[in-house]
Amino acid sequence: MELIIGDQKGNLIIEKDTKIIGSVIGDIKVLGGAKLNLDAKVNGDLYLNKNSIAYIKGSISGNIYNYGSSIEFLNSDLNGKVIKPFST
Repeated sequence: MELIIGDQKGNLIIEKDTKIIGSVIGDIKVLGGAKLNLDAKVNGDLYLNKNSIAYIKGSISGNIYNYGSSIEFLNSDLNGKVIKPFST
């Protein structure tokens, strides 16, 4: 599992199992098959591709776009919506 600690500025693409601790200013995109363990404050949107998994602890100021993922909220705060867009 990859570990990202501290303040991150800019968009992140998660390709493999990853834990983020700290804060992120930007969007996070989790690719299919990857697992995200988010223990951070996020100021941006979260994009979850099909067959990805997200454990969310912390806060997200933005929307979560769920394209067929599994999401578990653990003591989290979402200032936005969970949106399930139609896939084409």
